[in-house]
Amino acid sequence: MQRERKTAFKMPYAGIDTYNGLHILYGEKGDFSMILHIDNPVLQYGADPDAYTAYQSLLLNIIKILGEGHIIQKQDVFIRRQYKAVPAGEFLQQKYHAHFEGREYTDIRTYLVITRQVKRGAFYTFDKKVLADFFQNMAKLSDLLASAGLNPRFLNEAEINRYVSKVLSMEFASTYTALNNMRCGDEQLNLGNLAIRSISLVNTDSVDLPEKVGPYIEKQDNKGMRDFPVDNLSFLHEVPGYRVIIYNQLLEIPAQQLTLNKLELKRKRHSGVPDPANLICVEDIDMLLVDVARENQMLVNAHYSMVVCAENEQIRKAVNYIEAALFQQGIIPSRNAYNQLELFRCALPGNGVELKKYDWFLTTADAALCFFFKESLLKDEPSDFLVRFTDRQGVPVAIDLSDLPMRTGRINARNRFCLGPSGAGKSFLINSLVEQYMLYNMDVVIVDTGHSYSGLCAYYQGKYITWSDSKPITMNPFAIAESEYNIEKKDFLCTLISLLWKGADGTVSTVERDVIANVISAYYSQYFTAETGQELISHLDFNSFYEFALKKIPQIKNEEQIPFDLDEFRYVLKKFYRGGEFDSILNEPADQSLFSERFIVYEIDNVKENKILFPIVTLIIMDVFIQKMRHRTSQRKALIIEEAWKAIASPLMAGYILYLYKTVRKFWGEAIVVTQELADIIGNAVVKDSILSNSDTIFLLDQSKFKENYKEIAKLLSITETEQKKIFTINKLDNKDGRGRFKEVYIRRGAVGEVYGVENSIYQYLTYTTEKPEKAAVEVYIKTYGTYQSGLEAFVSDMQQSGLPLDVFVRKVNSEGLPAADSTEYFKPDFV
Repeated sequence: MQRERKTAFKMPYAGIDTYNGLHILYGEKGDFSMILHIDNPVLQYGADPDAYTAYQSLLLNIIKILGEGHIIQKQDVFIRRQYKAVPAGEFLQQKYHAHFEGREYTDIRTYLVITRQVKRGAFYTFDKKVLADFFQNMAKLSDLLASAGLNPRFLNEAEINRYVSKVLSMEFASTYTALNNMRCGDEQLNLGNLAIRSISLVNTDSVDLPEKVGPYIEKQDNKGMRDFPVDNLSFLHEVPGYRVIIYNQLLEIPAQQLTLNKLELKRKRHSGVPDPANLICVEDIDMLLVDVARENQMLVNAHYSMVVCAENEQIRKAVNYIEAALFQQGIIPSRNAYNQLELFRCALPGNGVELKKYDWFLTTADAALCFFFKESLLKDEPSDFLVRFTDRQGVPVAIDLSDLPMRTGRINARNRFCLGPSGAGKSFLINSLVEQYMLYNMDVVIVDTGHSYSGLCAYYQGKYITWSDSKPITMNPFAIAESEYNIEKKDFLCTLISLLWKGADGTVSTVERDVIANVISAYYSQYFTAETGQELISHLDFNSFYEFALKKIPQIKNEEQIPFDLDEFRYVLKKFYRGGEFDSILNEPADQSLFSERFIVYEIDNVKENKILFPIVTLIIMDVFIQKMRHRTSQRKALIIEEAWKAIASPLMAGYILYLYKTVRKFWGEAIVVTQELADIIGNAVVKDSILSNSDTIFLLDQSKFKENYKEIAKLLSITETEQKKIFTINKLDNKDGRGRFKEVYIRRGAVGEVYGVENSIYQYLTYTTEKPEKAAVEVYIKTYGTYQSGLEAFVSDMQQSGLPLDVFVRKVNSEGLPAADSTEYFKPDFV
C-alpha cells in the first residue's frame, strides 16, 4: 500500500514591517506588497453603464500611476453567510429580526493588493529609494480611490495576518479560523470535509475569449431587464452550493518597450512561416500593436482564477455552474488546471510573483480590466437614524431617509411622495415606515380614508379619531394667543374662510381675498388690547368672527367703494355658525391632549364623499399638525396624507400647501403624500408645483400598470432612463424562494434611487393588514388577552399549533368568535 507523502506548506512570506506608519508584507524573495480594503463603486442592479466605464477608467489610472515592475492583485471574496438577528428592545422589531434569522445571503469583500517586484541578480539588494517611490505611489493611489468613493483603508499587521489565514482556511464567514490539514490532488484540494477547486479562466495556449469585450454586458431577458447593464462576471452572484469564492484578478505591468520589441520579433518569426496558425498569430499581434499605437494603451500580463470552496458533495454543482456561465459568454476556462496547489498559492495576497509564465497572457490594460469584477451590494448606511427594508437578496439593510442625505446634499428637504397602484403594497410600506419612526423621537399624524393604520395605532396606543355625525372632528382655529398671530396664521385663516365660502374647486378674486384678510386683521386687533395686554381667547371662535365679519364687510365696501357679495358670503357661511348644520366643527376646541400625543390617525372615510366637509376637515387636521410642528420643537414630526390629499389639491389651497411643505423643513419635520391613481398626478398643477417640487424623496411601487404612460410620469418626476430601468425590475427578479410575502419599492433620494423589499414578520403583517376578516380575528384575540402584544403572540402561537393556513385559521376564529384555546370545536375538518 502506497503511503501518502506529507509535506509542510511553506508560506511565501518573509514577514511584515512598517514604513511611515503603514504595514508592508514582504515576500520571501524580496518583493513587497501593501493591501487595501476597498468598496467596489458599482451597485448591483444600479442600471448605470457609465458607472462601469468610470470604474474601468479609475483602474486604468492606477496602472498608469504604478507603472512597470508592479503587480496589481484585486480579490473579490464572495462569502455565504447566515443572517444573525440584531438585538432589539421593542416587540415588533424583535419579531422582525427573528423572521430573517438564519437566512442565507451573500457578502462581498474586496481587497486591492499592490506588489512591487524587485530585480533579482545573484543576490537580492535592498533599495531604499524603490521603497520610498512605492510609498509615494501608494499615497497617490489611496487619494485617487478615496476621491472616487471606494473608501480605501490600508490593512494593519493584525488584519494582514487574519486575511492570509482566512485565505488559507477558506473560512470568511466566522471570526474564528482554524487551519486544517490540506490534501492536494490533480483536480482539487481538500480541507477536512471541504473541497477547494481553482478554475483558471483563460487557457493561455488558446486564449478563448470573446472577440469584443467591454466594461459591462447588457443582460437580455423578458423579466424587466432587457438591455440592462451588468458586470461581465455578474453570474458570480448566483453560484449555487458554495461557501467561499475568491475571484483572483492579477495584472503584471511589464517593461513596455522590451515587451513591444519581443512582440515585433515574434511577429517576424511567425510571418516567415506560411501556416494558418501562424497567420492568425500575426493578425492578433498586429491588432494588439495597433491598439497600443493608436490608443496609447499599456500592455499587461493578465491572469484570472476563481478559488471555489464548498462542501465535498456541493463542489461539482458550483464549478459546473461557473464553467457553464463562462461558456455562455464565450470564455472557455482552462481544462489543464492540474496545478491546483500553484493556483491556490497564487490566491494568497501578494503572491502573484509565484505565477509561472504559462499562467499569464499578454493583452492591453483596457481589455484586461474588462474582466475585473466591479459590483458591490447594498449595505447599512453610517447613521443613527435608520429604517430597515430588505436588499434584493432578502435580508435587512438599513438606510437613512433623512439626516445623512441632508448632510451630504443628496436632498434638500425630507418631504416624500409615494405612488403605486392598488394592491402594490403602499399601506404595508407606510405602516413599516411609521412603525420604525416610532422607535425614534418622532410625532406622527396620519390623515387616512381606508382604515389602513388602525392596527398600528392600537399597538402603539395612539389616538384613532374617526368622523361621525354624532362626534365630528372639531377644531377652533381662531382661538390663538397674540404671540401666535403671524402672517402664516393669517394666511391659513384666509384660506379657510375662502374654502368655506367658495368650496375646494372655487376661486377667490384678489379683491375678495384682500377683504377677508382685512376683516381677519381687524377682528384680532379688536380682541388683542394693546393697553392692558389682556387676551380674550375664550371669545375667539368662528361664531364671533362671523358676527364681526357681517358688520365689518359693509364698512369696508362703503369706505373703499368695492364690490363684494355679502349676501352670498353670509348665506354660505351660515351653516358653520351657531345653530347651523356644521356649527360645532369650527367652534369647539380640539382635544388638547393631541398636542402632546405621539401617534394620531385621523380616519375621515365617512366624509370623503362630502364635498363641503372633506376639504375643510383635511385643512383643520393640517393646522393641528402645524401647531404641533411649531410647539414640539424637540421632536421629529411626520404628516402623512393618504388619499385625503385630493381634498386639498386645488388652486384655492395651493398657497397653503406650498407654505406647509416649505415650513415643515424648518421644524424637523416631513410631509408624505400617498396616492394610487396616475390621473391624480398628471396634469394637476398643485401636485406639480407644491407637492412634487418640494418632495426630494419618492417612493414608487410596482409601475408596470403605468408602463404605457410612463413618459408622462418620467417627465413629471424627472426620472432618467437609467432610473426607469431600475424601476421596471420591481418584483421581476427571481428572488422569491425561501422568503415570506413581500413587495418591492423604488426609493429615490435626490436624483438616484434603489429598489428595496418590504418584507415583514407574521406579527407585523397582522398589525398592518387591511383585510377586514384578518383584522376582526386579531381583535378577538386582543379583547381576550387584554393587550395588542399578548393578543398577537397568542394568535400566532395558536395558528402555528393548528397547522392551518392563515385564511382558514382566520375564518375559524371569526366563525367561533373565540380564540382557538377556548373552542372545543376548533379543529373540525369542515373548516379546512
